[in-house]
Amino acid sequence: MAVKAEKTNTALTKAQKIVLLAVFLGFIAVFSLLILFLPKKEGQLSPNERRVLAEAPNGSFQNIVSGKFSGEVDSWLQDHFPARTFFVSVYSYLNRWTGRNPVETISLGKGNRLFETPEEANSDIIDTNVGKLTRFIDKNSLTAHSYIIPTAAYMLENDLPSPHLTYHDGELIAGLNEALSGRVTPISAEETLKNGDTESLYYRTDHHLTMRGSYVSYCAIAKELGLTPLAESEFTKTGYEFYGTYYGRSGLFLTPADTLETWVGPYDADLTVTTVDGGSETVHRGSLDTACLAEGVADKYAAYLYSNHGITRVENPNAEGGTLLVLKDSYGNAIVPFLAAHYKLIVMIDVRSLYYSMAMPSPSALCEEYGISDFIIITGLDTVVGGTLDWLR
Repeated sequence: MAVKAEKTNTALTKAQKIVLLAVFLGFIAVFSLLILFLPKKEGQLSPNERRVLAEAPNGSFQNIVSGKFSGEVDSWLQDHFPARTFFVSVYSYLNRWTGRNPVETISLGKGNRLFETPEEANSDIIDTNVGKLTRFIDKNSLTAHSYIIPTAAYMLENDLPSPHLTYHDGELIAGLNEALSGRVTPISAEETLKNGDTESLYYRTDHHLTMRGSYVSYCAIAKELGLTPLAESEFTKTGYEFYGTYYGRSGLFLTPADTLETWVGPYDADLTVTTVDGGSETVHRGSLDTACLAEGVADKYAAYLYSNHGITRVENPNAEGGTLLVLKDSYGNAIVPFLAAHYKLIVMIDVRSLYYSMAMPSPSALCEEYGISDFIIITGLDTVVGGTLDWLR
């Protein structure tokens, strides 16, 4: 009897193996067919991940011999695997639930707020950037101010996941201010944004300031520059559903959307905005690229001043002030439209890689061309301590 039972158990085990093998082979077959026949979005922007998906591999002989082909195949399969968004999200939530949340590049804190890991400051880059700024200011005899914006993680420490890494934004900004003392008058973004409602001044799913945060910043900058800021009531506000860059990088796709607002001033219809890239100029009316606000557009933040360009000129013929030069990154795109109420001309420069073209005039040439004497730096902390200002000359 014992022998018969053992044979029955063995037979059942073999049957189970056959079933498992069939399921496994069926799974491979189904997913292979799905990979072959499902529509692909090669070279298109992924609305969730905020990046361009891989193109089809180049099957040329040279590409195969060089070894590039296999890498392109891997990238293509990763980007076009069936239900990829679902699996990316499951992986991200598993990491969070198994205790890896604090060490992920993007972590989830309280109130469905996403945070990036601390900026790694590079002392050589900081010294180089400080040197470029001081030489540029001295060369053009500029009256200079700065508004360096700390990260939401530094400003909202109580909302960070526990445990979490340490953020040193305050120390880094203080060091920059000291290195630039005597040449640049700092306007404290930290003090400005600590207004009792700091959570409303930063997006939950993005690194930028909300429009309320940009307006509060504008008020502080305007007062320091001797201007009277416009009242909040003078702006027409409209809200849009918005998922930011942190959302796309996190894989935490159950995070609720933010609300991105536009604040349109009474002077906005009079603004002429000219964007310059290389030898090409494009002229726009008003401060907003409304096409970026349409339903289904992933990067709605690009609506502010038509996204990032090497040079952007904002002209207001009815303003009383003269000309202002702004060195900015994308934070400045939402703040400068407020300042446009006060200046006939604002020349914005983004001297990161966007400025790379021999057809572009140097920032010093712009100072000479427009007779500029007033200068302000409006950037996030990472642009100065981790990025490069290569084209500031």
